[in-house]
Amino acid sequence: MKIRVRTAGLLGKYLPPGSAGNAADIEVADGATPTEVIAQLGMPTDASYLVTLNGESLPRAERAHRALAANDDLAIMPPLKGG
Repeated sequence: MKIRVRTAGLLGKYLPPGSAGNAADIEVADGATPTEVIAQLGMPTDASYLVTLNGESLPRAERAHRALAANDDLAIMPPLKGG
């Protein structure tokens, strides 16, 4: 099934070649979870990402269990840092 993945900052380098504007439509397995998509894209799996699904924040505890559906919009953002 296809979903849309959006990233920010340096995470754009993990999107497939030819992706535009830090977003891409990608093919994932039926029932894939956000954690599985992060691994599929080759992103470090131990990082603290801000993840949203269809515009709503997805808590870390749900990312490995929440099944995605066709045409979902998954955003994976780098952790916020500041001083």
